[in-house]
Amino acid sequence: MSQAQYIKAGRVVDYTPGSDVDAGEVVIQDGWIGIAKANIDSGDLGELSVAGLFDVQQNDEIIVAGASVYWDEDGDSVSGTAGEGCATAMASANTYMGKAQALTAATDSDVRVLLASAEVAAASVATATSITGTAATLPIAGLATAQGGSVSVTGGASSTTGLAGGAVTQVGGLAGATGIGGASSVIGGGGGATSGTGGAAAVTGGAARSAASNAVGGAVAVTGGIGKGNLAGGAVAVTGGLAGTTGAGGAVSVTAGAGGLTSGTGGALAIAAGAGTDGNADGGAVTILAGNAEGSGTDGTLGIGTSNTSALTIGATSIATAIPGPITQGIGASTAAAGSATGDAGALPAATAGIYPTTAADDTKGVLIHADDKVTGRMIMIGNGVSNKILKVYPSTGGTINGAGANAAFSSESGKGVIAVCLSSGSNTWLAW
Repeated sequence: MSQAQYIKAGRVVDYTPGSDVDAGEVVIQDGWIGIAKANIDSGDLGELSVAGLFDVQQNDEIIVAGASVYWDEDGDSVSGTAGEGCATAMASANTYMGKAQALTAATDSDVRVLLASAEVAAASVATATSITGTAATLPIAGLATAQGGSVSVTGGASSTTGLAGGAVTQVGGLAGATGIGGASSVIGGGGGATSGTGGAAAVTGGAARSAASNAVGGAVAVTGGIGKGNLAGGAVAVTGGLAGTTGAGGAVSVTAGAGGLTSGTGGALAIAAGAGTDGNADGGAVTILAGNAEGSGTDGTLGIGTSNTSALTIGATSIATAIPGPITQGIGASTAAAGSATGDAGALPAATAGIYPTTAADDTKGVLIHADDKVTGRMIMIGNGVSNKILKVYPSTGGTINGAGANAAFSSESGKGVIAVCLSSGSNTWLAW
């Protein structure tokens, strides 16, 4: 019994049936549709069309032009035999055929279908050694439904102990002799037309799955392409998304991994320029800049170590460190000078700032440097709020200043403050001016 009438030539595949097949009969193979162009006897090699235009017997329903059409293998057609199969717009439990080319009424016998080939039918490739486009592009798209269908590309699972799972590689196309190689992009889906956040794009290393022993999570590397000859290697750019008319630009965050649930150090984060690799080549520079202002706006601020930081190191011994601009230091709480010895002097705050103002100096009273500021190389400035009096400054308990005796005070000039530097935290020795 013919179930579809051949209209126009299309691609075909070989097919050897286990029972006789009539011309126009719809055949389902591994989740894709083929239609016999001619009668095929059982056991004989024949051909199935997997592309082209076909008039296919349909269910008693309205099918709009452009709608996805599916084959219900035991459905009831308008004019055919009950239960022998029919085309329908209902996807559930049916097999995708292609797209309707014209509107049909519920009383129409047939729907004209542009048959989709096994290469491009949505969700039709169950197993394959490769997929190669036959046109300028090879789109792979999730099903367009109320909740858009997802697309997943997954490397094969290993079935042998000790062997790796299959890799997944996304590579732009190879360029012609003087052309540019094809780009490779991972882009989150666009938000809704009137509202809705754009979809996130994430690149995440694989999780370690071993329950019985230690295992390292998979690394993530983003590497610019290798240059050739005398030309530079490819740049790597990580850029936050462009804002809407009045919105803020998208943030960029680079965060090292957290430590283990019960123990373990958090991951380190290193930003290093490329090394020179030949002859006397220079190493690459590293530049970190805040955002540039527009119009009358203010350039963005740059914060380093503004929280969750126990120490901040800039430069190292023998490395010249230049800070051309003005330096703004934190100012601690004011301390009233008191007493006449280490034991009763006014205690400065506990390593909270670089500048400590004082009051009440009277040529006798003094302040005590807090033990928390006893850090080798630490410099503090101690202000004198009384213009015509000497301020006495005592080292943290047990220390010495400028080689004087233990706990001996250093006296400022009248009305002047003191700069103190910890020469050694181990021996509690200080220099002062």
